[in-house]
Amino acid sequence: MIDLEHVSFSYDGETIVLDGISLRIEQGEFLCVLGGNGSGKSTLAKHLNALFIPDEGRVTVDGHDTADPSYTYLIRSTVGMVFQNPDDQLVASLIENDVAFGPENLGVPTEQLRQRVTDSLAEVGLMGFERKETTALSGGQKQRVAIAGVLAMEPRVLVLDEASSMLDPRGRKGLMRVCQELHEAGMTIVMITHFMEEATLADRVVVLKDGRVCMEGAPQDVLVRADELEGLNLEAPFACEVSSDLRKRGLPVRTEVDEDVLAQAIVDALDTDAFPALDATDDRMAAHETTGGRRLADQAADGTEPATGTAQALKSSPEREDAPAYAASPTSFAAFDAGAGACAPAEGSAVQPLIQFENVSFAYLSAAERRKMKKRARRAGTGPDASAAMGMPAWGNSPDNLWALHDLSFTVHEGDFLGIAGHTGSGKSTLLQLMNGLLEPTHGRVLVEGTDTADKRAATALRGHVGLVFQYPEHQLFAATVYEDVAFGPRNLGLSSGEVDARVRSSLAQVGLSFNELHDKSPFELSGGQQRRVAFAGVLAMSPRTLILDEPVAGLDPRARAEFLELIRGLHEDGLTVVMVSHDMDDLANLCSRLLVLKEGELFASGTPQAVFLQGSALKNVGLGLPAPQRFALALRDAGVPLRPDVLYDRATLVDALAALPWKEVARP
Repeated sequence: MIDLEHVSFSYDGETIVLDGISLRIEQGEFLCVLGGNGSGKSTLAKHLNALFIPDEGRVTVDGHDTADPSYTYLIRSTVGMVFQNPDDQLVASLIENDVAFGPENLGVPTEQLRQRVTDSLAEVGLMGFERKETTALSGGQKQRVAIAGVLAMEPRVLVLDEASSMLDPRGRKGLMRVCQELHEAGMTIVMITHFMEEATLADRVVVLKDGRVCMEGAPQDVLVRADELEGLNLEAPFACEVSSDLRKRGLPVRTEVDEDVLAQAIVDALDTDAFPALDATDDRMAAHETTGGRRLADQAADGTEPATGTAQALKSSPEREDAPAYAASPTSFAAFDAGAGACAPAEGSAVQPLIQFENVSFAYLSAAERRKMKKRARRAGTGPDASAAMGMPAWGNSPDNLWALHDLSFTVHEGDFLGIAGHTGSGKSTLLQLMNGLLEPTHGRVLVEGTDTADKRAATALRGHVGLVFQYPEHQLFAATVYEDVAFGPRNLGLSSGEVDARVRSSLAQVGLSFNELHDKSPFELSGGQQRRVAFAGVLAMSPRTLILDEPVAGLDPRARAEFLELIRGLHEDGLTVVMVSHDMDDLANLCSRLLVLKEGELFASGTPQAVFLQGSALKNVGLGLPAPQRFALALRDAGVPLRPDVLYDRATLVDALAALPWKEVARP
């Protein structure tokens, strides 16, 4: 279907991005392309549908040379491409018009257009959203619209360039389901991804380094080479890491890349007749060995049983060293589903929260509609029942419902590391923009350091205290040099030139960049990872007390992700309060002291990662997943392996627990 022969390409005529690549993609093949940031993956993808033409070599699609302009139209109707950033691909103001744009330009008859739009939106889970405006969508919803627009063209080849990076766990799973169905129906799939679990589903994996193919083969052959992958800024799939850890313990497990295959292999290798019987009392006593276990035991002593499905089961206790600086009411997931529950400061605490939401609702309305809503709000008051008096519609009754958030109450205290999770379109990004006054609540109040953000003058001053880093923070760059970009915020605070210079130097050092090497360079000449660090530095130069991050590591390769997460962890340890939105449950479990989970604009759950992630089935029902170790532990428990249900496992504790079980054949080192 696609043949690349000795393809080389450079953007500037000097730096080689693709260096003599030869690659053959068969009709009906599912090919996964991996590689670190800057390895040439996106450039390769754009050669597959004639967006780029090779400087040297040749690309043919179904026998047609991409360099021949007479075939360009045919090639682009054959190869559909979904970009990493959906904003690069959306062209219309209404969803139905955007999805119809491609097939309409292919000459699809009008009577068929409607069915194609309906079918492709159904494939991506956006049924009934035809008349919704694309500008009102979340990043993940925009990505699904972009995918629907390509599917509506019915291409023979589908190229996905990090198309799942902005999707929630349910969305990623849905995309892979669609890809597998299309693949089984005969479509050729080329997927670029950093999610190793997605790569395991491909027929073949190709790994790029410096514009060349350095590894190639079946997933089971390539993805088990953990040391080589690490050297390429990649990581092995979770199943491979766990099976390797078990093998190092001398346990009879083959290195696997598929979690289901590994789970079955472990079950087969265990001596089930010798399984210990887990007693509930023993569980609680043994659980004292871990932080999560200590919390669980304290919880049991308080009379709150984890088996009841409690999302906010943990209470503050001044004598507990690991207690959070707030008290969460023991509200169940079901109660949160009805919109109840709030996080409040510990009873009797005199500490003022940095950020406080009081019955906050937000709708994307016109100025006139907002004025009318304000009048109704004043008449209705500010209590939790005010939304009914204001005539707010029930959430989720229509795709055209513009309410993004409904009746949220919670607090953020100094020193918190608050994680925010939620399905695509649950209101996460809207919530963040309310935190520093970029948006004003339609109803309720947002207080930052005790000041109402509805006060425009005060809100402007407070933005220096609450630093917001958007999705793809490199898009915040705009100045001619790194120095000017980072200095922009401090200068607008009216600081002296000496203080501005000190802040620029300090913030660049905080993000691990050399002032002497980069200060006079254009930020647009830097690598993607360096650009993201400069954007971080520009926010840190404002000396915020709270750092708000919206999917800060989306689109980064595994090594860059790890480096950025360590950077964020270090900033928190240095005293910054951090609020982070993420679709990666492992990141939230590893970094955060507290989690909020949103469902359709309402507060669904709140608590420590231990409390929230033990509610696996409830999270699955709202489109979220679990950290990989907990997900795998749950699969093993379902298969009869006696792992405790009251422990939030990480990889090390999971391997320890498995190694302690009786195995049929053990040759321990």
